[in-house]
Order: sequence, then structure tokens, then C-alpha cells
Amino acid sequence: MIRKRSLRGLILANILILVLMSAAVPLPNSVSLASTSEKSDLVALKVENDSTSYAYLWLDGPSFYYLVVKPGETKTFTVMRGEYFKEVSYCGARDSSIIDITKQTRLIMPVCGANTRQLSSSPHIVNITNTIKIVKVTVTNDSESRVLAILTGPSTYVFSLDKDVSKDYTIAKGDYEVQYYACGKYGVREFSAYHNGVLKLKCPK
Repeated sequence: MIRKRSLRGLILANILILVLMSAAVPLPNSVSLASTSEKSDLVALKVENDSTSYAYLWLDGPSFYYLVVKPGETKTFTVMRGEYFKEVSYCGARDSSIIDITKQTRLIMPVCGANTRQLSSSPHIVNITNTIKIVKVTVTNDSESRVLAILTGPSTYVFSLDKDVSKDYTIAKGDYEVQYYACGKYGVREFSAYHNGVLKLKCPK
């Protein structure tokens, strides 16, 4: 009888020890919460290309990235956190600047030459037209032949127009040197591109 009581007491003591040990072990959920609270080295970069042209983006910083976004497409990329030297090619224009991607960032590219919508002043919501100004211009061929024009300035453009043809283009705002070939001759002139500006090309003298 005494042996049975001793055995029962030993079993109860072992059960008590196991209960106390399991209470001291942290729950799996608490371990998971601790790990997710740490800041990741990666962050999201959302590129919204509302234009009708491809957008090309080079990022050089904690890592190097070459990103391509199709016309009318929105893509989210995962990049290393940090400050980057950014180069953008958009709507036929290029720009270089510094961008802060230490937090989730949106890079917005509006329709080429359109008025941009008002956005937050946050450094992590970037409207590309703050540094690249795109304007719509009209090029008119008033010569007696086909004309080939090369515009050199904020960006470089090549236009070819048949006789008596006018075409609208979106180009980077600014001053250009225009070299053109028409009527079997070569000419040079200046052109300031602003919204709804018109470039008329005649036979060089």
C-alpha cells in the first residue's frame, strides 16, 4: 500500500514538473512576432506609367537596377533601401537626379505633355514631371520638298515630314538648335519649345 502511494506521488510530481517546464517555453507566435518587427532591408518601389511611351529607369545606390515599364502599366519592384542616383527616360526626354527610397515610394509618370495632378509633398511620392517638363509642339513643313530635322537641346529628336505636312509631338521643354535638310539644302536655326509651340521649316536660303 505504501509502495502504491509512493508511486502515485512520483507520477504526480513528474506531471507537475512537465507543466512548469512547458509554461516557461515561449509560444511559437511570440517568436514570429519578434522576427517580423525587425526592419527589412528591402522596400517596395511602385512605378506608375500613365504615358503612351515606354519608361526606362536606372537606379544606382545600395544596388543597381534597370527597370522597364510599358505604356499605361503600373509595376511594383522590390529594391534595397537607400538613396539612389536616378536616371529616367520618359516621353523622349531624359533626366538625372537623386531619389530617396528608404521607405515605400511611388514614382508617377503622367501622360506626355499633360497637366499633372496635384500630389502629396512627401519625398516618397515622386512626380517625374517635377524634373522633366514635357510639352506638345507642332512641326510644319512649309518647304517645297520632304524635310529632315534634327533638334538638339535638353534631348535629341529627329523628325521627317513630307511636303505640306504638320505633325504634333511631345518633347522636353527648352531651347534647341535645329539642323534641317530641305529643297536640296542645309539650314540651321534656333527653336524654343514651350506648350503648343510651332516650328515652321521652309527651304533654307
